[in-house]
Amino acid sequence: MRELLEVHHTTRRPSTGGRPAADNPLRLTAWHFPCKVPPTAAQGSHTRRHCKVCLSGTRISKQRKLTKYMCLACDTPLCISPCFEEYHMLKHY
Repeated sequence: MRELLEVHHTTRRPSTGGRPAADNPLRLTAWHFPCKVPPTAAQGSHTRRHCKVCLSGTRISKQRKLTKYMCLACDTPLCISPCFEEYHMLKHY
C-alpha cells in the first residue's frame, strides 16, 4: 500500500481561494448612507458620476444618468431614489 501511495501520490496545492466576487455582499448587510460625490479639480463643486444601478444590464431601459450622490462605504455612485435602496437591498438590482 505504501509503495502505491509513494508512486501515485500527488501533493495538494494550497487553495487560491477562487475567483474574487465581483459583487460585494457587504452592501446587503451593513448600514450605508449616501453622501455627495467629492469635488474634483476639473469639475469643481459640480462633480457628477454615472449611477451604477441606472447603467445595470438588468434594467429595462439602460440609461447613463449622472448623479451627485454616492455610497461612501461602497465607493459607488448611486441616484438617491430608487437606486440607492435597490443597490443595498436587492442582490440582483
